[in-house]
Amino acid sequence: MIARELRTTSGLTFISLMLLLSAPAALCQTQQAPPPQAAGMASLQPVSLTHLYWHFLIYQNHLDSVAATMSSQGQDGSELGNDLQRRMGFSDADFAPIRASGVRLSSEIQALDAQAAAIRANGVSPSNTAQLQALTAQREADINAEITSLKQALSPDKITAFETFITQFFAPKPLTVQFPATSGQAAPPAVQQ
Repeated sequence: MIARELRTTSGLTFISLMLLLSAPAALCQTQQAPPPQAAGMASLQPVSLTHLYWHFLIYQNHLDSVAATMSSQGQDGSELGNDLQRRMGFSDADFAPIRASGVRLSSEIQALDAQAAAIRANGVSPSNTAQLQALTAQREADINAEITSLKQALSPDKITAFETFITQFFAPKPLTVQFPATSGQAAPPAVQQ
């Protein structure tokens, strides 16, 4: 019966069904199920502002790298590289320290990741574990140094705008699924994001 229904539904309905089946339980809310806290499920923990900075800077550097590659191939990559800047409403001068910080942090993190990969390749040992912990501490120090650098380079109102943006940009987007009332026929659920 399910196979017959899947064959007759549109591609969009099938994708909606697959999203429903693969959606993390902590992000799903249904009309019929109690909220995750009431059901005894662990709630999502907020990510620290430090880590939001880290992920944003790495992501912006990635976008800039892709835009540069596109430009070298004769395509216009400026829209991709400037997307987050445009959404924040920052001028080129305001966004320049963010770009520079992203370049520095990406380079530092890549170097630390390469060192960690070499250590992991040697297997598990107390010495290797201690070295990996030291690299993790170094990564945190590098992230904090970039945050300090940005806070010195940007005005207080730009820092506030930046932190507000990254907090909202990386905020979890809950998936809401509403099941239609059963009337004897199986209808696909409506998925909203």
